[in-house]
Amino acid sequence: MDLCSSSTNQQWSLERLLAGLGCRLPSKCDSLQVRKLVTLTNARGAGDLCFLSEPRRLKELLKLPPNVLCLLSPDHARLARARGTKALLIETQEPKQVWCMIIQRILGAYDEPIDHYIHPSAIIANGVHLHKPLQIGAYSVIAEGVHIGAGTRIKSHCVLEKDVRIGERCHIAARAFIAHSKIEDEVTVHEDCLIGGQDFGIMRDKENVPYNFPQLGKVVIGKASQIFMATTIGRGTLDDTTIGKHVRIGCKSLIAHNCEIGDYTIISSRCALSGSTRIGRYVTTGAAMETAQNVTLKDRVGIGGQCSFWPNVTLSEGVQLMNGSTVKHNLQGDGKIFFGNPAIPLREELHRRKKIDSMVTN
Repeated sequence: MDLCSSSTNQQWSLERLLAGLGCRLPSKCDSLQVRKLVTLTNARGAGDLCFLSEPRRLKELLKLPPNVLCLLSPDHARLARARGTKALLIETQEPKQVWCMIIQRILGAYDEPIDHYIHPSAIIANGVHLHKPLQIGAYSVIAEGVHIGAGTRIKSHCVLEKDVRIGERCHIAARAFIAHSKIEDEVTVHEDCLIGGQDFGIMRDKENVPYNFPQLGKVVIGKASQIFMATTIGRGTLDDTTIGKHVRIGCKSLIAHNCEIGDYTIISSRCALSGSTRIGRYVTTGAAMETAQNVTLKDRVGIGGQCSFWPNVTLSEGVQLMNGSTVKHNLQGDGKIFFGNPAIPLREELHRRKKIDSMVTN
């Protein structure tokens, strides 16, 4: 990211970029101008700012020319100095996080204030409540009774069905469909998301003929959450489908009816949560996780990629599950690691596999 070409009038001193971020600067460089934000591999000259978060890349840091700036942890800084690096080292406990905060700070400075604008091709029904300023893009359709808060951007080809409520400073990207939903402030819905539609709730009568179970609930999305591209969130049946605040849901995920996702949770891409899945706070899942109905994941659970769950199982607080595991029964133990099919404590699974290998060898 070239800061010089981004704005001719914008100057970014190192001190200004890092103000309030808890970094320890090298002596006599607080007035140095930052010219580019680059990766460690692409750092070439004075004013380039990069970061080091993996110790295995320390050799690359040692090759950097003088006056290249690098964010890194105090431990890595001591190693780099001991090996004679020529780069200027900026110490921080979380170099990657500080790097992201710097970019957000720069992009925020370049954002233009929102002007009230509705594209002539947008279709706005009677009885819509629009709080200025806001923006509505081309060919978007806003139905009767919709509320949109001030500072919100609705991009092109979006559809907001009857009585949808959108909070302030939200960003609804192109081709989003939203119905039966309440979205709080500062939420971002990325391209091609479907939120609040009729979910797959199928029952069978006495003659084994399928029929749809009524869905009367809503989708509620908490403050500052982000729903990434092509994700589907089904409305609740009688209760609501609820997404907490500061939640991240990855691309192409499916959140079925009556799911509950707690605050600060991260659901990775291509996950599928069946109906009435309950996920606590600060949970992190890997990609392509699948749950059956009524699965419960308590607070601070960590799930690897491509894990699956049988119905009605519970993972207690702090449980960690490795990639590719299948959970068939309840798991307990804060910080305890489970693995396998069925998932059992890691040490037991490794011992079992070692025993099988020895039997095959013999």
